[in-house]
Amino acid sequence: QLVVMWLEHDCRYQYTEDLLQHVRYGLMDVAALHRLARGHALVRSSPTVAALVEEALDYHRATFAQPLHQSDRTRPRFQSLTLYIVGGRKREVSRVRELRYFNPSAQEHVRVAGGSNWSELAPMPTGRSHHCVAVMGNFLFVVGGEVEHATGRTCAVRTACRYDPRGNCWTEIAPMKACREHFVLGALGQYLYAVGGRNELRQVLPSVERYCPERNKWMFVQPFDRSLSCHAGCVADDLLWISGGVTNTAQYQNRLMVYDPEQDQWLARSPMLQRRVYHVMAAVRRQLYVLGGNDLDYNNDRILVRHIDSYDMDLDQWSRCSFSLLTGQNESGVAVHDDRIYVVGGYSIWTNEPLACIQVLDLSSEGKEEVFYGPTLPFASNGIAACFLPAPYFTCPNLQTLQVPHHRMGAV
Repeated sequence: QLVVMWLEHDCRYQYTEDLLQHVRYGLMDVAALHRLARGHALVRSSPTVAALVEEALDYHRATFAQPLHQSDRTRPRFQSLTLYIVGGRKREVSRVRELRYFNPSAQEHVRVAGGSNWSELAPMPTGRSHHCVAVMGNFLFVVGGEVEHATGRTCAVRTACRYDPRGNCWTEIAPMKACREHFVLGALGQYLYAVGGRNELRQVLPSVERYCPERNKWMFVQPFDRSLSCHAGCVADDLLWISGGVTNTAQYQNRLMVYDPEQDQWLARSPMLQRRVYHVMAAVRRQLYVLGGNDLDYNNDRILVRHIDSYDMDLDQWSRCSFSLLTGQNESGVAVHDDRIYVVGGYSIWTNEPLACIQVLDLSSEGKEEVFYGPTLPFASNGIAACFLPAPYFTCPNLQTLQVPHHRMGAV
């Protein structure tokens, strides 16, 4: 409307084509787009603009496929990424629905920020823990996990949902074919891949399935060569990497496996320097890093693993880093941004309590790598998930605290 008012002032219609093609029609709702297509003379007089409006309507019609069709016309301007946390298990409450993000205005003070810098958003449809998240096209996918029923019984689920930070809203998507908790989810190309985990009967699974947003459908792909849960994984070099975990015979693993979607094949790589379960893995540049988790000692008792190990994808070689975690973390969330790995929440086998800490591994300066405590979570939680997404500027509860010009945005 502002653009139209400007064009109509002093009859500036010669700029119509140039200006209206820069409007972000994908951010307008369907009703407004229909009004434009049917009733606005400027749109009807410009084939280019009419085509852009129709493109936006097609985008809204394909609800589930939207992550695959993102463009400048569907993304808000001035987007900066911030840390999100979703779900988990609190001390006093079993599974939580909460979705929160770290206030972008506090990003520069990540070392000293406290729990007050987290803002709450629309909660998930169902509370869950030990679920997995993945980001595709700036949408957050939450899949599987463990939920608590009215009877107090907990079990793994197959349900999945998707969060859109532009409108602070959730959409249910097709459920997986298998119930899964303690598994790995990765966004690879135009698909999500769910690997292993435990089902509703606590059986450890070898199966792997992938989700196609275009069809809103899951299908099985090449399974693992053994059942596996409590493993870690990440996407790097257009491949899905899986490390560690425990088998259905309670055997702790040190294996590193990689899935090639082009070949639908799993390949073995050099094993880790030690076994790990309940750990996390992340990729920075062409290195994989494994952090946290636990192993078994000679008496078969669990021991915390504070060592950080790195894997060189080009050399197929593991190395022990000179830096370690400040404290052990199990069942944590993990997120990566700007060459920093964030290990979020988790569980301490020393205290048998969930954790509220975030440890940050800063790899931005070679030779000056360090681990430090980041912002404190608003509550201690294990089985929590984390990721980086654009800050929800349209719905931000603390809008007045955001830095200019990030919050000055709209469809134009």
